[in-house]
Amino acid sequence: AGGAQYEASATGAWDIYNQLDRPTRIVFPRNSSDVVSAMRTIFHSDEHYAVRGGGHSVMPGWNTIDNGVLIDFSQMKAFSYDPVRNSIFIEPGVLLEEVYDGLQSQGVAPVGGRVVTVGFSGLALGGGLSFLSPSQGWACDRFRSLDVVLTNGRLVTATHTNEYSDLFTALKGGGSRFGIVTRYEVDAIYVSTLHEHYLITILCPVIATTVTYSNVSGTFTTVATVALFYNGTEAQFKQVFADFLAIPAVATNLGPLSYNEVTKVPSQAQAPGIGPRATNYGGSTLYPGQGLFEKSYNNWLNFSTSFKDEVSTASLVITPVFQSQIDISHAHGGTSFTPPNGQLTFFFFFSFGFPLQPAPFPLHAVGSYIHDRLYFSRIPRSPGLPLYLNESEDVQDALTTYSGYEKLKEIYRKYDPTRFNVRRMVGPNGL
Repeated sequence: AGGAQYEASATGAWDIYNQLDRPTRIVFPRNSSDVVSAMRTIFHSDEHYAVRGGGHSVMPGWNTIDNGVLIDFSQMKAFSYDPVRNSIFIEPGVLLEEVYDGLQSQGVAPVGGRVVTVGFSGLALGGGLSFLSPSQGWACDRFRSLDVVLTNGRLVTATHTNEYSDLFTALKGGGSRFGIVTRYEVDAIYVSTLHEHYLITILCPVIATTVTYSNVSGTFTTVATVALFYNGTEAQFKQVFADFLAIPAVATNLGPLSYNEVTKVPSQAQAPGIGPRATNYGGSTLYPGQGLFEKSYNNWLNFSTSFKDEVSTASLVITPVFQSQIDISHAHGGTSFTPPNGQLTFFFFFSFGFPLQPAPFPLHAVGSYIHDRLYFSRIPRSPGLPLYLNESEDVQDALTTYSGYEKLKEIYRKYDPTRFNVRRMVGPNGL
């Protein structure tokens, strides 16, 4: 502890819940060998630890630790494109914006996240939803090889076909429990360059529509924002999204964008400079029909209105998972969680931002209680559908909803027989 590098890391997570812990020490590895050394020491010392890639998680303890060792990957941010293999190599500390910007001139990108301030590593290990997903699958579907440091400090390389193929599959959506990935090799997807963007003409109207105003001790406003992206011509776009374009809008921005520009659009809502935030969030997974969408929205609206004095912001985000995405996932070996065939699936993601107070830990306890008891129970997932790990609260135990859950437990027992990661690292529950 002490010194500028320690302080920057200790307070460097995205959410304030993960900015308050004081690690006993922080390790800044520069290569896989450093991670091997660190994990061997942590394992043989039976020490508590945490790992931070991009630092975007809001789950307390998932990317920081109090009185333990933090492995901070801020010194491992390399990435490169291999045109011969048509693959991209990525280290775990890099943010998606850095990868998208760095590879833009070569016209390629990984299947990565929709918000560029997110790190690639945590996003991909949890599955990874992308603007490319309907045509290219989940981010983890595009894994080719993974360099993994196991809990005992052994370094292995896992692929779909080698002796570690079971570990490879577990890391496709299973999260951080199975080991520390120190290098990813993933498929390179051609997305064009700025000078060729009509080859992937993606048009974006942002429709901001005021849904309701309610003046109760101030103004309570609900705003619906729709960002529509389409790979095709302007005429095709206007035909496909004619119903959306007919909605009266406060503001609309329509025009061709490169893929790199598209990835910047949602990040505008992340509001750089907004300062520390305290966020609770969770998710559900629904089949359409039976009034489930209306029920989800009405419960979210009722919750937001009822707790407007405690909650500073409330968001409800809906992501469709098309059959094309599921088909592509199966073609690439599948994941440990892929939704079943046959019907369009929607992931619902809801977040609640809390105003900062002098005592954020009690606030988090209160926020979690309200959030978990009053909201999750009212929008349960449709039977047979998995929760999306990256958009679920830890108490939802997303791994237990996976179709491959029993196999996931078996793989975990094989690679961590002493259950070290469950005992010494905070993360996804259920294993």
